[in-house]
Formats: sequence, C-alpha cells, structure tokens
Amino acid sequence: MRINDTVMVTGGAGFLGSHLCDRLVADGRDVLCVDNFYTGSKNNIRHLLSSKQFEFQRHDVTFPLYVEVGRIYNLACPASPIRSAWKRKTFKCSSGRKCRGTASCGHSASTG
Repeated sequence: MRINDTVMVTGGAGFLGSHLCDRLVADGRDVLCVDNFYTGSKNNIRHLLSSKQFEFQRHDVTFPLYVEVGRIYNLACPASPIRSAWKRKTFKCSSGRKCRGTASCGHSASTG
C-alpha cells in the first residue's frame, strides 16, 4: 500500500462507508478503513478483508489517529437519532431547567 495513494474512509464499516470502500477498491485504490463498529458492522466489509488493497483499523475517531494518506472521506457519524440521543449535551439555564441551549429555551446557558 503506497501512502500517498491511500484513501482513508472513516466510518468505513457502515452502510455508506462500506459501499464507498467497495467502489474505491474496485477502482484500484488503496483503502484504509477506520471504524469502531458503533453503528457499522464487520459483516459490511468482511469480503474486503482479503484484498491487498484494503486495510482495516478498529479505532474511535474521537481520539487522535496519526496516519499518512492522500485523501480522507469522513463518514464516521452515528446517523441514527435514537442511538446518538444519549450523547446530546443538556445545559442548566438560569431558570434551573435543563435545556439544550439558548436556541431551545431562550435563556443563557452554562454547562452543568
């Protein structure tokens, strides 16, 4: 795998990312697929694991990853509102209520 020609796909084991990896490998590109399987699945990329043009790294992109690649497609995002709802921040506003911030309640927000 030549570094400058390598394409990194974060979220590469998800629905969209795995199809992008398929296409890139089919087009002859070297692909580094990065995913933590939060919403993606190894089953989506299993058929690519034996390809010499494909490399997989299990990693959470909220932490630094130091690699040298020529291009990055960032598809690492939990797209499901149900699965990602627990990660939303709430704030205590001046009224003492828990709010999602100034846009939803009209009060000044401070983290709490």
